[in-house]
Amino acid sequence: MAKKGREARITRTIARVRGERPSAALRKRALTSGTGEDGAMRVKSKWRRRKDKERARVEARGDASTPHGYDGSQGTLLIGEGNGSFGLALATLFGGDATRLVVTTALTARASVRAYGESFCDTVEALEQSGASVAYGVACETLASEKARWALRERIGGSAFDRVAFHFPDAGCGRVGTLSVRAQRNLLTDYLEHAPKLLKATGELRVTMRTSEPYAAWNVEALAAKAGLAFKARVEFDPAEFPGYEYTRTVWADDEDGDCSTDAEDAVTYDENEEGPNEDAVTYVFVKAVKPNGK
Repeated sequence: MAKKGREARITRTIARVRGERPSAALRKRALTSGTGEDGAMRVKSKWRRRKDKERARVEARGDASTPHGYDGSQGTLLIGEGNGSFGLALATLFGGDATRLVVTTALTARASVRAYGESFCDTVEALEQSGASVAYGVACETLASEKARWALRERIGGSAFDRVAFHFPDAGCGRVGTLSVRAQRNLLTDYLEHAPKLLKATGELRVTMRTSEPYAAWNVEALAAKAGLAFKARVEFDPAEFPGYEYTRTVWADDEDGDCSTDAEDAVTYDENEEGPNEDAVTYVFVKAVKPNGK
């Protein structure tokens, strides 16, 4: 087989030098072997794939001034922001100019104050002073509505977003047991299926979460693939890179009963002692998968 391959390459080279078109047999062989009619490889080598993967990771990682590549000139949508501190951290990194940043929470304004205290009002005020927009009552399932997506795009002038991010998703029903895993996976599925509709063709969809159990059981990469997304990179998440960011987990009123209610009026407080992100927290970066026909 190796000998035939060498002979085929020699024959193609001779035909190319003479300006002749390769035979039908050689063209068919080129298609099945991953080479073009001119003998050039069309399938990336392992080395090239490894380099491309590393380049994507470095790009997603960003640098000290733009951790994770966040850029104030890009349209950025934050889903499930909770206390709003990550959005405020981005506004700070953007030098106080966050006119293309939209921060959302599933709660109403009143429920947010109940959950996070009066400091939430200060956070919202600071965000709005930076030019950022704050939207209430936006859950992952809300994104299934074209009307809701249109309203979010209108907050940055009607254009699609360059990046949509969801940090530490939580369905509000604990993290142990079959029902919890199912609820968490359903939450992620809603996000992964509907949020891409807000993105530009070249946009990125991000999910930040821990990789240890029980989080690993949520299998976010498989859910993303099922939603038609392509994996781009996975980078470590260090909260210290985002000034003022504070991890908080909403405690829903009926958590202790094992129910999975996320009614806005059930958000009563947050757990300041909840173990936050540590060295096993990562950000998954996904993009829209390119279909075989290039569309």
